[in-house]
Order: sequence, then C-alpha cells, then structure tokens
Amino acid sequence: MKRDLVYFSPIPWRGLYQRPQHTARALAENRRVLFIEPRTLHVPDPPTDEENLAFLALPALPTNARRRSLRALALVADRFALVRDLFARRQGIRLLRKLAERGMRDPVLLFGHPEFAHLRELLPASPLAYDHMDDILQFGHATPSLRRNFTRLVRDADLLSATASRLAEQLRELGGDEPLRIGNGVEIEHFCRAEPARPEPAELAAMPRPRALYVGSVAEWFHFDLLFAVARALPEVSFPVVGPLRPALEHRRAEAPANVKFFGTRAYDEVPAWLHHADAALIPFVSSTLTAGVDPVKLHEYLAAELPVVATPFSEELREMERAGGVTLADEVGAFAAALSSTLASPPAGDGLRALAEGRSWRQVLEPLAGAIDAL
Repeated sequence: MKRDLVYFSPIPWRGLYQRPQHTARALAENRRVLFIEPRTLHVPDPPTDEENLAFLALPALPTNARRRSLRALALVADRFALVRDLFARRQGIRLLRKLAERGMRDPVLLFGHPEFAHLRELLPASPLAYDHMDDILQFGHATPSLRRNFTRLVRDADLLSATASRLAEQLRELGGDEPLRIGNGVEIEHFCRAEPARPEPAELAAMPRPRALYVGSVAEWFHFDLLFAVARALPEVSFPVVGPLRPALEHRRAEAPANVKFFGTRAYDEVPAWLHHADAALIPFVSSTLTAGVDPVKLHEYLAAELPVVATPFSEELREMERAGGVTLADEVGAFAAALSSTLASPPAGDGLRALAEGRSWRQVLEPLAGAIDAL
C-alpha cells in the first residue's frame, strides 16, 4: 500500500458526481484515502466508510449556499476571527479524531479547495498538494479569508496541478511551482451505450425528438439568453435541461419557450439514460474569466455517450476539442442554431466520438497526478 492521503473536497460526496469523487476513488485503489467534505445546511450524510476510502464531514460556514440570505449571513460571519476560530477548532478536533481512528499518522494532504487550508497546521510535516479545478476567486462567495488561504496554499504546495491552461497560468501568477496539467476525464463504462439499451426516462419521453440536452449545474455561467433564443429559432427541437437550478435564477424558468424544460437534479446513475435518448448535447456557457478556466467534465461524458456536442467557445480546452473534432463551437444565436441544425441533420459517427472519450478515462487522466503524489 502507498502512503495514506487526506483529500479536502470542495463538494459533498453525495452531490453532483464530479472530479473530487473520481479523484478519491482513483487514489484509493492502492492507498487509504480520507475524503473530507464541507458540511452545511441540508447536506446529506456522507457514505459509510470503506476499506480504503473513509469519509468525514466537517462543519463549515455556508458561504456557497443556494439561498442568498444564508450566503450573505455566512459572508458577514466569515469576517470575524472569533467565528472562524470556533469553526477551525471544531474541524481540527474531528479531523484528528478520525485520523487516529483510521491509524493515519503521516498522510499526504491534497486540497481541491482552500476552505480547510488552516487544518494543514495540524500536520506540519505532511507533504502538501493542491489540485486547481476552478477559478475560485471568480465566484461571488470568495471571502477574504478564502483568498488568503488560496494564495498561501499555492505558494507552499509541494505539488500543484490544474485542469485547464488558464488555471495553470493563474497558479504561476500567484508564485506557485510549475503545475501539472491534469484535465478532466470520464468513467467510460458508465456512459457508453450497451445492449440492452437503458430505458427511456418517462419525463424525457414526453418531449418530441430531436432532443438537444444539457446536463449540469444551471448557475451564473449558464447562457439562458442564448439557449432561449436558439430554442425559439428551432421550435421543432426539444431542449431538456437536467441539473440543479440556483434559486436566485429560478425566475428565468418562466421565460423559457415551450420547447425548453427544466428537470432538476438527477442521480449520477440516471444520467446515462437521459444522454442515450437524446440526439445532441449542449454546453451553452457565458464566456467569462470564470469559464475561461473550465475543462468541462460533461463534454467527455457526452462524447462517451456518442452524442455530438455544440457549445460556446468559452475556454481553450473547448477549442482544443474542436480541433480534434469532438465539438462544434458557436458564440451567437444564429451561428449556434445553424450549428445545432446541421449536427442534428448529419451527426458524426458515434464510434468516433466515443474514441475521443476513451482517451480521457479517469484512470488515464489521473495517473500522472497519482505518480507525482507517490514521489512526494
């Protein structure tokens, strides 16, 4: 067995199944991993511990709460050192107790977010790694303490990795060592088509084909205006949207054309059935400083499901995939609608799309990160 590892995740295990869960699973194949998640209001309990993968939820201020009032209250509370110290003490006690329970004495510390950065002081001899997967400073809830912790982590880290070229550049600008470029991947077996085919979700069956589907969070980066205008330009196409809609954006639902439907969150195990009964997939993101650092997991999942993809050109990673033939990019309504119409009329071969995803399995993508951690 390799050296134990503590992974500080930005999201709960029982949320959207994304890079943090896949990273923890991959690293737990040949070492013991403790997955630390933030515990705020209405977050379900983490799973039961496994042989190589244990879980611990630590109390945290809900600075990323979906309700604006809670988020504002948490942001105010974060300004007071007394409040931060109270949370830090409770977190530290629980972490040390869990490490003792698991017999983890000298683990590597891998941070996926700086929220718990202060806890590294409890294990000063432990090697420190940071995996930069989002431009956290562009989120509206980035508190002053979070910004300070992020900068310190980057400068102190023994190992840095980044999912996108813009994020790697940001780490360099902050004075960090040269980062590994570790993009996002896909669980091929989970998303590929197989016989017998997965049953069509009943709610999706009510929408006529062709269907151009989006799966993922519906937040500030989601280009509502573009999607709604494209839907009006293509009334014969159905546009199912699957994923959590931020409460602050709930009013946009009422503006949607009749051929756009919001279905809310679906479990990770349910997502392939939605993809397999769609005809194209979309990534309609606003181009911004935040999205410039995104290598979307959903792109690789779409391709594994053999779905042609139309997206806005918001990051260099999308432009790289366009050059590889894995996505069509368009940044205004007429061009996007034309690209989608052309894709639906003459879709690329599914096996070619799947081949692009097969080069991005999580095991392959994360292998350099695992090797670098072993070398610490």
